[in-house]
Amino acid sequence: MKGFLAKNFLSSNNTDNKSGSDENDNKSEIDKNDNEENNGNEEQKDIQASSNNNGNNKSNEINEENNNDKCDPSINEQNYTTNATDEKIENDDINNDNNDLENNEYKKKDNVFSSIDKMTFYECVLKQLADDNLLDSYNTLKKEINLEENANSENNFLFNLYQKRLYNNPSNVVETEETNINKLTEYNSLNKKKSHIYNNNLILNYENNSNNIRQIYSYEINSRIELIHKSKCICCANNSSRNILCSASSDSTIKMIKINDLKKKKIFLIDNKHTKKINSLKFHPTKNVLFSASDDCKIQIIDINKALKKKKKLYYNQYKHMKDKNKRNDEEKNIIIQDKNPFISMYVHPCGDFLYACNKNENIIKLYDLQTLNCFMTTNKSTYHSSTINHISGTSDGHIYGSVSVDGNIKIWDGLNSNLIHTQYNAHNGYSIQSIEFNKSNFYILTSGLDGQTKIMDMRTFKTLYTFGNGLSCISNKSIFMNNEAFIANIVQANDIFDSKFYIYNSYFGNIEHNIQNVHNDKINDIINARDGLDVHTASYDGFCKTIKINQMYSHDN
Repeated sequence: MKGFLAKNFLSSNNTDNKSGSDENDNKSEIDKNDNEENNGNEEQKDIQASSNNNGNNKSNEINEENNNDKCDPSINEQNYTTNATDEKIENDDINNDNNDLENNEYKKKDNVFSSIDKMTFYECVLKQLADDNLLDSYNTLKKEINLEENANSENNFLFNLYQKRLYNNPSNVVETEETNINKLTEYNSLNKKKSHIYNNNLILNYENNSNNIRQIYSYEINSRIELIHKSKCICCANNSSRNILCSASSDSTIKMIKINDLKKKKIFLIDNKHTKKINSLKFHPTKNVLFSASDDCKIQIIDINKALKKKKKLYYNQYKHMKDKNKRNDEEKNIIIQDKNPFISMYVHPCGDFLYACNKNENIIKLYDLQTLNCFMTTNKSTYHSSTINHISGTSDGHIYGSVSVDGNIKIWDGLNSNLIHTQYNAHNGYSIQSIEFNKSNFYILTSGLDGQTKIMDMRTFKTLYTFGNGLSCISNKSIFMNNEAFIANIVQANDIFDSKFYIYNSYFGNIEHNIQNVHNDKINDIINARDGLDVHTASYDGFCKTIKINQMYSHDN
């Protein structure tokens, strides 16, 4: 494809053209002058020839009358001269026509280079042909246009420019924010047609809320320690079936446990090569593959099944394991994505082929192809956040994803082409936004900011439906839709409080359902949904990863 533009140029312009050098231009002018002189001489010859023919005709009449049996040699001579003159005139006319064609070709060629930009373009074409080692095409074109390649341009400059343009929208197509919102509305209207899939009480739907009556509940809270770290427990994640739980700490360790295992629970230490604090853990949507993002500027892709098999073989054949240690390390080496800045947050596309990630001190989202590990970024800098991105999340179908930043803005992106759909400015009164989540119907988003507030917004109108929290500034704030989306879980740490507050809010009525206390002795840094009911897993700076069992019961006062 690199020689695509150049080959098209050659195929369209290499049609019986001749060399256009300065010497040929001079020759054409000389030929024009010669032709004019020849034309003048030929006209005189034509006059003489016509007069001779008249005299010859008279003599022929006299000779025919006087002596029909005799022939005059002078008459034959004159006829021969006349025929030769006619043939010469015809040849000169043909030459004149050919010269006119050549002159027209030269005029066309001059029109090609009427702009200095085109000369520069063809110099770049020559450079691209030279870069691709297409010497025959290079020599043909060079001879054709009488130019030298652009030695100042970078290697593959023309191809890189073409490729960059290939993945951008045409310049004459300007998408306004109104157009993007209309597209988003159309997208949500299509989802609405599939609303029967989400037509149950576990999925948030304000449109069917007219008959809802507020219920009064009582709660019974129990906590169970699942994993213990020597240092701060930073984050946790579970797989798609939610029977495997992983947690990571500031000492770069990752631990794993099988949830609801009837046998004796075993804790597995995941072999990873991180050297600094791990900031985020995510599972593949369909496979037992774990992604870990760290302050060491790496994302590691770990096959959990291999880690489990390795643990078993350590118990049953440790000697053989030690003997083949080097060989095993090569075979079980984790796939690594390397960058120059620490990774903060990740979002795995539901198809499982792409990974979105953001870095500390960077305001752009990076898309990684998990097959090739190639990185892609949008080239439109005007759509970037103005500060560090804190969190990324996306819809259940991957058509839309969102990002929140220290700049206090929410950005909604098209998952198909990474175009910006909408920016919600100052969504949390100008404070940094810490988290964003989409509900299962993809109609609503949940955001939490350092203004102490948590908001539910309608994706179709970007209007705030409910605001939760006391509105006091804080140092951390994160929320999730619970398994039953009629409720949300919120963990917030105020400026003057050592540990975090854990609240359950009602999504439909905006009230606090329950304040969960004394589950951790330090800041709760991460929260995810567990397998059953309203249960959740939490990761705290006290080093524990816990399962919080939340038993919800109708109140007798109801």
